This record gives sequence, C-alpha cells and structure tokens, in this order.
Amino acid sequence: MHTMASFGIVFHFSEEDKELVRSEAVRRQRFNEEKGLKGRNGGPEQGEKALFIHKLGAAGELAVADFLNLRQFLYQETEAKRGSCDLPPDIDVKTRSRHDYDLICQLDEKPGKTLVLVTIQNKITLLHGWMKSEDAMQEQWKKDPARGRPAYFVPQSALFPLIDLRHAEMF
Repeated sequence: MHTMASFGIVFHFSEEDKELVRSEAVRRQRFNEEKGLKGRNGGPEQGEKALFIHKLGAAGELAVADFLNLRQFLYQETEAKRGSCDLPPDIDVKTRSRHDYDLICQLDEKPGKTLVLVTIQNKITLLHGWMKSEDAMQEQWKKDPARGRPAYFVPQSALFPLIDLRHAEMF
C-alpha cells in the first residue's frame, strides 16, 4: 500500500511483504557466500551488514514493483549481473539508507536504464522519483564522497515523479 506525500510516495509493507523481502535477502546472501562473491563497490561480503544491504535492495525492489503493478516480475534474477535490470523493461531500483540521499548512477552504467530512487530510514520507505541513466551522467553530479568509488549523485529535486512512470506506455 502507498500514499502520496510532498517528499515522495510512502510505501507500507504488509507482513507478507516483509517475509518475502527477508527470504529474498537471505537467498541473495547465501548465494553470494556460496559463490565467494565480493561486496559490490567495496561493500561488506558477509554478516549482518551484508544481509542489511540485501534487505534494503529487496525491499526497494518490492516497493517499486508494487507501485508500478509489476509484482509478477519481482526477484526474477537469481544472481546479480552487471548491467541487468530489476524490473522490466529497463528499471533498476536504487535503494538508499537515508531519506536525504541522492540517486546513485555508476560511471559505467548502461545507457537506456530507468533508475528509480527509493529510501528506507527508520522503517519508513519513500519512493522519490526516476531518471534515465544517460540523463543522470552529468559532470555536475559526479562526486566521490566515499573516496575511491566515484559515481553520479543525482539530487532528488532533479528526478521525475514516479507517477509519470506508472502511466508511461513502456509496459
């Protein structure tokens, strides 16, 4: 369930949603550990921090899938592949852990992707907006706050409203 707010769309998880997110996060963590995969962008590989990142990602994907009526396509990828999308036709959900964070677009992101910003903080989930990956790749937004992991950080004010995506003819 979701409600509109001036700072984005508030998404409310049902108990079933929470269980689905937890099980997907555990599945992703187990898969990565079995394959010995490194954490993305220098992130944690194992333990509670790594599991938290998987929960964050799975929760953001579920919220966007629900809002866009794409639940039937949720969690289709069994392993993270560089350049792949979370939801059809080209949606990549970028979930961050603070409501004031920007949308991240990697320097080598594939053009043509629809990047959607979701933030989850203090058990509140906000769907902020979207932008095409090639439009996010502007020099003015290129930063390296973590030192050694430069990317484009698109301010929330530059994003298009998610309601536009819901009504787009792309589905």
